[in-house]
Amino acid sequence: MPGGCPSCSAENAPSNVAPIYSRMQSIKPGKLSGDGLLRYASQLPVPRERLVSLGEGSTPLISVAGLGRELGLRRLMIKDERRNPTGSWRDRFSALAVSQHLEGDVTVASAGGEALSASIAAYAARAGLRSVALVDAVLEEGGRVLDAIEWVGGRAVGVVGVEARWTLLADAERTLGWRAVSNRSAPPIGGDPLAIEGYRTIAYEIVEQLSWNVPDLVAVPSALGDGIQGIWRGFRDLADWGVVDATPRMVAVEVGGAVASALAGGKDWVSPSGEVNSLARSLAGVTGTVQTLQAVVESEGLVVRVTDAELETARILLGESEGVWAELGAAAGLAAAQKLSSRGDIPARAHFVAVVTEHGLMDEIGRVPGLLQTVDARVDELLRVLAVRGE
Repeated sequence: MPGGCPSCSAENAPSNVAPIYSRMQSIKPGKLSGDGLLRYASQLPVPRERLVSLGEGSTPLISVAGLGRELGLRRLMIKDERRNPTGSWRDRFSALAVSQHLEGDVTVASAGGEALSASIAAYAARAGLRSVALVDAVLEEGGRVLDAIEWVGGRAVGVVGVEARWTLLADAERTLGWRAVSNRSAPPIGGDPLAIEGYRTIAYEIVEQLSWNVPDLVAVPSALGDGIQGIWRGFRDLADWGVVDATPRMVAVEVGGAVASALAGGKDWVSPSGEVNSLARSLAGVTGTVQTLQAVVESEGLVVRVTDAELETARILLGESEGVWAELGAAAGLAAAQKLSSRGDIPARAHFVAVVTEHGLMDEIGRVPGLLQTVDARVDELLRVLAVRGE
């Protein structure tokens, strides 16, 4: 449902929706086969034979003992999502987003961050579909994000302001019949509900890689909350099926502070942040959604607000201690671990997993001047630019 929950919007508490399955096959340890998302095809909303895949998933869960000693945590691990085909956890989302739209003459469209835009473009190309990405015209005026999208046949158009991008995407979906897969609501609610299901496989993999055990805490960078919501659903699935007897506490890590404010105020809705200026572009913009808050509350988890300086410290430690180069926002889980440990909020024995979401190369996207054309938030302007460029 593109606009999310109608009754929630009527109550001025806009929220995403989640799929309800009439029947889903439970995971049976010891009987799984295959790799990546296909390993869990029976638990996904897209049939195995329709899944558009570039080999995403099956990323390693790595013990980072050296970094753990630095942070005062004896059982610190990272889930290394940099290993996905486009260098980002967004590939799990994109595989399901694109797989829903294989019939007819389709344009798949997004208005998310650079990593999501590049990922959607790659998966659309794999499926033989057109793709259009509405990207932030202010961020370095294009550059490598343009290359990443257009080398695989997609089109990128700049729009000034994140809320303007969402509005234009919603208008294009309604008037042009495009298939929008990222958030297109203001205030934001999150991305395509079925595509979010792809993140459940991160939880499945973590538990399987721990020999069907569950960590104490799982920290996830959280802007609009697609990732943390999907991962939480996966852990909840495993508990409901009786595969595990506990669930971890989810730790949402943000820069803007909207979810932290809602949690502290005892609210069941989130007033999104204003435009967050951060070098961690994956955590910048207008952030904070109900689906993030829901994952934290249901798991009896935590919200940790971090600064760019704390993110940079965590990223440097990860690189120097473990040889892992991460995008600035991707180090958010480790910045949260450092903060929680230094404050004594979690014990040294806690089994803590930080999801490292994107490769450090993502910070290079957009740093070389490009030829990005920009438009106002109007469909006729969008069509004009695409027509000029041969779309």
